[in-house]
Amino acid sequence: MERTTGLRRDLTLFSVVCLGLNGVIGQGIFLTPGRAAELMGPAALVALLLAGVLCFLIALCFAEVGSRFQSTGGAYLYVRETFGDFAGFEVGWMTCCVAVISWATLANGFTLVLAGLVPELEPFWIQKGIACGAVTLLTVVNLRGVAAGASVVKFFTVAKLIPIMLFIGVGAFFISSELFTPFSPGGYGSLAETTLVLMYAYAGFETLVVPAGEMNDPQRSIPRALLWVLGICTTVYLAVFAVATGTLSALAGHPNPVAEAASGFLGPLGGGIVGLGVALSVFGTMTGSALVNPRRFYAMAERGDLPPLVRRIDPETRSPVPAILITWAGTIALTLTGSFKDLLVIGVIGRFAQYIPTCIAVLVWRHRDPEGAGVRFRVPLGPVVPLVALGLCAWLLANQDPGKLIAGGLALLVGVPLYFVARTVGKNWKDAEGQA
Repeated sequence: MERTTGLRRDLTLFSVVCLGLNGVIGQGIFLTPGRAAELMGPAALVALLLAGVLCFLIALCFAEVGSRFQSTGGAYLYVRETFGDFAGFEVGWMTCCVAVISWATLANGFTLVLAGLVPELEPFWIQKGIACGAVTLLTVVNLRGVAAGASVVKFFTVAKLIPIMLFIGVGAFFISSELFTPFSPGGYGSLAETTLVLMYAYAGFETLVVPAGEMNDPQRSIPRALLWVLGICTTVYLAVFAVATGTLSALAGHPNPVAEAASGFLGPLGGGIVGLGVALSVFGTMTGSALVNPRRFYAMAERGDLPPLVRRIDPETRSPVPAILITWAGTIALTLTGSFKDLLVIGVIGRFAQYIPTCIAVLVWRHRDPEGAGVRFRVPLGPVVPLVALGLCAWLLANQDPGKLIAGGLALLVGVPLYFVARTVGKNWKDAEGQA
């Protein structure tokens, strides 16, 4: 099951935790509280906690399956080794699509946040130019190697947490208990919908398992990092939502409630600082995307699902240069033409296409290998955790907008002919490589 890789193992546990925090704490916690409060009022805190619990259960499943592998790939690798080439290709296809679209959406979101701070940046093409420039800059950094990319990630992890801590630390003294009543003005009929909305704030925790081939002792680092990241994020999210609820009476439906709440109890200067923190947070998430996303293409090429060229690495930096450049080209194209709505349509099914098979994989591997030989982490309570996670996933999907489910299903169907094309020409790729 272990596979030798030419990538350099420069990622420490701290780097992996920073990578995970960057992948999770992005624009979601700043943009979703308004919509969540509109659906459930202060009771959206329950949905936020439920979303955190579900992600934690899924993370436990990722941790057990991930502890069996040392190679780069994440859910794509796990599903491929558990269920075969076709299932692995479908998951790899969906994660690559989601990765590129999400990075492009983050780039556009970053410029929108900047335009809110500097009105002169509002013209359309100025925003597009800044977005493409940011993507290109981070691409150049990651061409220098994983250590350089990880250093940028660690810097922005710290930078983004400072204004968040300022918002929580100061805002806690201005919370009004009256704003929490009534706690659930419309009941709990929208719990599933609200939980799905708030799961967007947690989306991305699974990305830290992708560059396993570049981690120090990945079988030990992956489980520990996943648990640290989800614990920190859930605590921070609950605190941010509680402060926003208790300090902003117009929270429901507000497009940027955290910055607005900060302006109320910190004044314009404090609101500007928090707004800058939002920009840093989004850019920090972009640095994580720049580091992780190309490794998705590399992982598929490493196992024959993409041309061998994609898995080539630079002999000096040990970076997967072709994969990085492919990711850059796709992201630039979607940065110019894509939208946040595109990400939501494909992202819902795309991420569940990783979560659900990985949870099932825990049950499959325990049946195949009951003793867990060589496994450094096992989910407690036997099959309870993966089964509960699968049940909650099914409940959320059953309460999702059918249009989004259909759109996501169509994206999966597109991967079917691509798989057979890859199988058909794969032999030619390998033959050509063998003759080179």
